[in-house]
Amino acid sequence: MIFIDANIFLAYDNKDDVQHKKAIAIWKEIEEGMFGRPITSDYILNEVVGVTFRKKGKQKALVLGEGIFKSMVIVNIDEHLLSEAWKFFSATELSLNLVDCTNVVVTKTVGAEHIATFDKEFQKLKTLNIADGNSAAKN
Repeated sequence: MIFIDANIFLAYDNKDDVQHKKAIAIWKEIEEGMFGRPITSDYILNEVVGVTFRKKGKQKALVLGEGIFKSMVIVNIDEHLLSEAWKFFSATELSLNLVDCTNVVVTKTVGAEHIATFDKEFQKLKTLNIADGNSAAKN
């Protein structure tokens, strides 16, 4: 399983984003099943739809949100997951915000070994492999 962070969706959707080509390469690997089933969370969906709504309008936000709903499992951050994320956030020395910490907790809870993100702070976690769009070149 692979957890998809908001910055992947946003870079993939925006051809002017500096990470757009890399996001396309990562998404191709995800679609080819290199990491197993893709998942995200309702917090990430909210972030993606909110940013898209502000920058590109409601219609574009609806299209992008529908694409996420149709293409992967969305884990809802319930009280237990939020509490675990808060504990992690409180204890970690990493520069991860609370939403990032929910990503970590979700990956641990569902047994995902991979995360697609451009947030370099996740590289400091030894429990997750970062999808970088170069897996095909490594094989």
